[in-house]
Amino acid sequence: MNFNFDLCRRCYCYRPTLLSIAYRMTGEVMVSEDIVQETFLKWMNRSEEMIQDDKAYLAKSVINASLNHLAKVKREREAYKGPWLPEPILADSYAIDAKLDISYGFMLLLEKLAPLERAVFVLKESFDFDYAELAQLFDTTEANGRQLYHRAKEKISGARRRFTIDPPQQQLLLEAFAQASETGNIDVLIQLFKSDIELYSDGGGKVIAALKPLFGSAIAAQFMRSIVSQQRDLLDARPALVNGELAILFTQKDNQMLNTVMIIELDEAGISRIYFVRNPDKLVHMQN
Repeated sequence: MNFNFDLCRRCYCYRPTLLSIAYRMTGEVMVSEDIVQETFLKWMNRSEEMIQDDKAYLAKSVINASLNHLAKVKREREAYKGPWLPEPILADSYAIDAKLDISYGFMLLLEKLAPLERAVFVLKESFDFDYAELAQLFDTTEANGRQLYHRAKEKISGARRRFTIDPPQQQLLLEAFAQASETGNIDVLIQLFKSDIELYSDGGGKVIAALKPLFGSAIAAQFMRSIVSQQRDLLDARPALVNGELAILFTQKDNQMLNTVMIIELDEAGISRIYFVRNPDKLVHMQN
């Protein structure tokens, strides 16, 4: 194969959006990398005459590979011990499309969609495909493509509006969260809990985690105090942005390996959700 600089340039332009599509479909980082890499290799080994529309070919390839992956892991995810959470992405460490929402709340909403609904929704939102293009990609009618998209929109339309805080306030909150974790004084954090706060933890059956989502400020506070009291002398903590949200990274003091990622979701009334990602398999890509 002759080296084609134009194709490489186009690869670079499409890569962030394709990675975002694969991640939105699978919730897995390295899997998304592999899907996009394999798609580019197949693309570059085809003659340009065989591919009339780069966008359609690449998007369809990534979506099909993602759907195949979801079918392969369906049984494993259904048997997952406790809540299944997507692999976290540290801000500025992954070449994704910044315009696309990959927040944890949004990723969990996508989990409510059937695979084909998810594919249609992601393509329409990510690449602005029209219904004729969607019909061609999925070998269906425009009417069915429109129905799949609107069904997906209805399923996630009840999501609460995300609350954006300004950077100075965000930094103050990050520092307060990190200080609370390091000192063990988490009262300032608990005071920000909404009464109907939701707490999810994913240990993958490999490390300790709550096997069911926790609801309400009292039980969430109890869980937080228990975690801090048990782990305070073993872990270091530092603030970060993960999936575009406030987070704390907990690393083991003895070897500085990442132990837990705690992601905090805010709205105008306070902390509405907390996600603990503890499954070591989901933190490998974030290790130094």
